[in-house]
Amino acid sequence: MTTIRSYIIFIVSLIVFVSPSNAQGKNDHGRAVAGKYDGTTSIELMQTTLPLQLELQRVHNDSVIVKISRLVLPNGQVFSFTSKSLSVKPEKREGKPTYRLHVAFTYTYNNMPIRVQATATVNGKELEGEVKAVIMESMETRATYKGKKVT
Repeated sequence: MTTIRSYIIFIVSLIVFVSPSNAQGKNDHGRAVAGKYDGTTSIELMQTTLPLQLELQRVHNDSVIVKISRLVLPNGQVFSFTSKSLSVKPEKREGKPTYRLHVAFTYTYNNMPIRVQATATVNGKELEGEVKAVIMESMETRATYKGKKVT
């Protein structure tokens, strides 16, 4: 009977030790970058800088969704965006953990095909990113973003 109890206690402690909740801290890159970021975006085509809040929502240990709920352009048009799941890659810079995000996609806006590539780096509580868009295979524009984590 004691052998069975010891075996059960050993199995339960092993399950608790190896459970995903214990692995969340060190290898949960999605949780490390998740949150809301307040900052500004500079749009090359419009030659303007606008305030922008974006949110990184954790999907899995190594992936997030980028969500822009409301970006009001100078012409009054409101832009919203939710990405598909994108991977979070850890790096080391000056001994500190840094995370890189990358997404590429194509979509059609007002019957114009647009190819987009975006990269971002999260370093501590700061996020810096760049978006390159090619419109109708002929015109390229860029937008940059710098923000600080608020939650």
